[in-house]
Formats: sequence, structure tokens, C-alpha cells
Amino acid sequence: MNTELEPPRVPPLSAAERSRMRNQLMERTRPATGRPARRWIAPMVGVGAVAAVVAGTLVVTQKSPDEPGAAGTSAPLASPEARVGVDLGAVPRGDVAKIVADCQFPDEAGPAQLVWSRHVRGITKDSSALVALALNTKRATAQPTVTRGGRKPGPGGAPSTAKLGYRFCMTRMPPSAKLGAVASVARVEDKAWRTEPTAQRGLVTLGSTDGDITNDLTTLQAWRLYRAHPDVAKVEARYVLDGKTGPWTSGVVDGGFAYLEVQANGKFTLGQRLETEVRAFDAQGRLVPVG
Repeated sequence: MNTELEPPRVPPLSAAERSRMRNQLMERTRPATGRPARRWIAPMVGVGAVAAVVAGTLVVTQKSPDEPGAAGTSAPLASPEARVGVDLGAVPRGDVAKIVADCQFPDEAGPAQLVWSRHVRGITKDSSALVALALNTKRATAQPTVTRGGRKPGPGGAPSTAKLGYRFCMTRMPPSAKLGAVASVARVEDKAWRTEPTAQRGLVTLGSTDGDITNDLTTLQAWRLYRAHPDVAKVEARYVLDGKTGPWTSGVVDGGFAYLEVQANGKFTLGQRLETEVRAFDAQGRLVPVG
């Protein structure tokens, strides 16, 4: 938008018109007690104020009401509509050791150091989950075999893109044959860990999965773990499946990190993925760009 605006052209005033306008200003601003030395101050201020109002009006009328900072309007407020939430609070003290153990790769010396953790809803109505970020610079020396219904192993050694030792992990509770895999751990890429969120990109993805599924193939789940900008106070997500969207689900924002999760019910197949839409809000309910 071009803000270098020119005032509209007006025809020049005649000498009589200028004299009449000057006399009107003098009469309206004349002090109650005669003080001739100050009579010229008020007219000059009055003319300046009129000019300021005109200039301000030109800017306002040329600026779109949808643009931030337009006079007479405020930034558009969004109304978070999520009626379902995933947060169950801090990890119970008795379960901390469990998530610490599950944040290690097989045969990796430990223990891992928890950076962030949260207790969240599970993939079934009678389960919950522990999700965490952890750090371990010890090296894994073995690569075990994958077993259905057990732990998902990660690579035996850190790849060149994940030398810092950060990882994201999840533990599902209580262990049940209905849950599928009950624990998982994967590495956070060094580039992702070093990337700071900004006002234009409020969330930086540290880890995600789009295809967790129950053993009976009736619930499909996707979840995301982010580093969050200080402006982000609330996050929501919904799934997109066969062109239809699910309900908005409220996530967790805590300690500079955010967690989101959605799940769909139906009949699915192994390897199927659940697309996710994400949005974030500040403390006043205004949308924050997520990048």
C-alpha cells in the first residue's frame, strides 16, 4: 500500500474568504479576559489541529480495515472453538522413571536427561500417554528387531544430522494389546533443534507421527511436538480425512514447547496417514502465524 498520499486539490481562496475565515477563528478563540499578546496562539493551534485531522482522515480512509493498526479497528480476534483437549497435566512423579527409560535407544548408556514432558490423553478412551523431549549424548551400540506391540527402536547410532543427542519419545499407559506400540523414541534433527520460532513462524516442528494406529485398526492418530514462540498461548489441530475435517482439538503450550494430537475413528489400514491442520493463538485470542 502506498502511504505517501497527496491531499485533494482545492481551489484557491479569495482575499475576502480568507479574511472571513480568519475573523471567525479569532472570534471563536478570543479569551474571556482581554490579553492581546496571546490572541494569536489559539488560532495557530486551531489551524494545526484541523490540518492534523484532515491528514489523519486521508490515511485512515486509504487503509484497509483488515490491515493491522487501521484506525477505528482492532486486530481481528479469533474465537478458539476446540471443545476437546489433550492435556492431563504434569507427568505423575511415579511415572517419570518410565518416560526417562523410554527416551533411551536400545543398549544406549543412560539415563537420558528430560528437557520437557507432559501427561496427555491416550489413543483409546481407557489409556493415556507420556510425551517428552530428552537429551542423551551416549551412543547406542545395537539395533534390535522390531516386534509388533512392543517398543519401536531407533537407529543404532546417531546420524550426522542428529549429533546433538536430542530425541522425542512417547510412552502409552497402561500397556495393553489394544494400543499397538506402547512406546516410541526418535531423534530430533540438529537443524530443527537449533531453529528458533519467530513472530512470523510461531511453531517449529521437533517431532511428529501421522500414522499411529490401534491393533484393531479402528483409531488412527497423528501428533506433533513443537518449540513455541513466546507469543503462542494456545494451539489447536484438526484432522483432514477423505476431504472432511474433524473437530478442533486443543493442545498443550508449556515451557516454550507445544504438543498437538488428533485422532479419527473408523476402519483403517496399516500405513494409512492422517493429515493435520494446525493453528495457534496469542493470549488475546489473535491468530499467530505458524509458518
